[in-house]
Amino acid sequence: MPDIKQLLNEEIRRLARKEIKSSLQTLCKQLSEQKRVITELKKQVASLEKRIPVCEKVTANTEDFAENSKKLRLNAKGIVKIRTKLGLPQEKFAALLGVSGHTVSLWEIGKVSPRANTKAAICALRRIGKKDLKKKLLALDESIAEK
Repeated sequence: MPDIKQLLNEEIRRLARKEIKSSLQTLCKQLSEQKRVITELKKQVASLEKRIPVCEKVTANTEDFAENSKKLRLNAKGIVKIRTKLGLPQEKFAALLGVSGHTVSLWEIGKVSPRANTKAAICALRRIGKKDLKKKLLALDESIAEK
């Protein structure tokens, strides 16, 4: 006759291993899902970090104007003039400023006025050179292509 104590211990161990194995399977599935999400988020962060230089260049110039943003005078005709001087369509101009093309069209017809920080960015674009503009547009195109 088998030893009952030993049989019970073996059965308890078997059931415990079975329970642990099932728990580990669900945890492994959750872990793999979390790893997948983390890699996706890392890719998004990398693409956003590549866009930072474009934004930093515009915002670096805007810091000069930020203090005097209330003194800046900018109307619809002025925005059109700056955009046409740079030779940019509304979509590219909007992408440089980080706004939508529709917003730029509303500025140009005078229905909406840009916010202070955007107004400073527009004024910073007044003083930008052709080479700097080309660099910014190339960086912008690269960041859009990566999306």
